Amino acid sequence: MKLANIGYVDSLKISVIIPALNEELYLPKTIENVFLNAEDPKNLEVLVVDAGSSDSTMQAIEKLDVRMFSKPEFALKKYQSLNYGIEQSTGEILLFLDADTTLPKAFDKHIRKTLEDKKMVGGAFEFSFEKPDWKLYLLQMINRIRYRIEQMYYGDQAVFCRRSAAEKIGGYPEKTLMESAFFCSQLLKVGQLKLIKEPIKTSARRFNEKGFFKVFWFDFTMWIRFVLNLPVEDYGKKYWELNLKSDG
Repeated sequence: MKLANIGYVDSLKISVIIPALNEELYLPKTIENVFLNAEDPKNLEVLVVDAGSSDSTMQAIEKLDVRMFSKPEFALKKYQSLNYGIEQSTGEILLFLDADTTLPKAFDKHIRKTLEDKKMVGGAFEFSFEKPDWKLYLLQMINRIRYRIEQMYYGDQAVFCRRSAAEKIGGYPEKTLMESAFFCSQLLKVGQLKLIKEPIKTSARRFNEKGFFKVFWFDFTMWIRFVLNLPVEDYGKKYWELNLKSDG
């Protein structure tokens, strides 16, 4: 089948895979907005892989139209939740969504339009913070410059790809930190990625709760190590200690 065939691309189901850990305050709204902002909500599925939440995350979404999986053994290993979601999903298109991120209107239409081009294997959305102050706005602009240069998108940009591409590269690599950037670097080996300029809205809670400069310096250090191809695995535990209460 030729993916340039618009009718064929329009018929592809999108699987929205959401990893979660202690997300009772954010996840219900995120899921509701997936269906509200989809142009064709009947042609998608939402899967939540919970990595052992100690709050009421699962109870908060049990009445929503989602497939839920409880996998406490995946705690602090987000890549495992993402790969399990791929295994359990049924869509030809995979969309990886953070639990505190809102997709733009007609996100599914934008994704399918992108994939009309058979050279494209995936992409991500423009990054933006929800209610940014001047520091967050400046960081938002820095991020937009960064990923336009290197095409390494982060999890809070709602990375998406063809299932065939994800399977070809073996899913998410075994990285406890920056797993989405590593995932994108592998996708670029099998095709092109496109930035959809409709912005997502992601929570700034990490910066607000833990301190802007503390979180910024840690993230900046990890990005430098990634660019220089230095190991980041040893920092995974520190990342989760810094963000566990506020980052699923």
